[in-house]
Amino acid sequence: MPTDLRLSLTLDDIVSSWGHHTRLTSSRGRAMLSELLARIETNGWVEPKINFKVYPVVSSGPGWIELPGRSRLFSTALRHHLPGALYVAAGVCTIGAALEQQVSNWFAAGDRLRAVLLDEIGTLAVFRLGDQLEERIQAEARERGMDASGVLSPGEDGFDISQQAPILELACGAEIGVWQTATGMLIPRKSVSVLVGFGTHMPHWSRAERCARCGARERCPHRRPQMIEVAK
Repeated sequence: MPTDLRLSLTLDDIVSSWGHHTRLTSSRGRAMLSELLARIETNGWVEPKINFKVYPVVSSGPGWIELPGRSRLFSTALRHHLPGALYVAAGVCTIGAALEQQVSNWFAAGDRLRAVLLDEIGTLAVFRLGDQLEERIQAEARERGMDASGVLSPGEDGFDISQQAPILELACGAEIGVWQTATGMLIPRKSVSVLVGFGTHMPHWSRAERCARCGARERCPHRRPQMIEVAK
């Protein structure tokens, strides 16, 4: 498990990610965001952890790949997005449970605006951590003399949430305190699991393309500015 993680967000990072909405760029809005960032740092509400493991592909077929130990992954996305993969990397990342616990505390106390803003900061943080996880997996592929594909995550179109459990197990999520509920939700909630293929001339795609096919795109807080609705 990598131990040299750095994850820091600035006020400009947040405003740029969410868009320059009037309520966020007002002096009051910026002051509240600055306060939250300071409290995150002081209280250690973000504890970034990542883990990934690489496995050779033993065999494959339409919509499935087999890994050592007769472990199989099933997805209609595999044939299109990971064609000819010789290895796959299963990864997971989390910012821990402290931030979401504080979000719950503020909701319970009726401080809805701070709760929503903190939750949104946590979502941005885990997205940034996911970028670091992808970068480390890509570096591993280069060390092996191969190309890395783009990232697949359970819940995206063509990659059913039922694959969350095997990917989490392959990534050894328990080593960093990540587990899943019966419905496939990761705990802590601010966690992400990924699958990346290694091979020759593997297809790659951007975050925007990945978001476009995500099954949660219509309710994603980074497509619908939830914090503005609450602040009204």
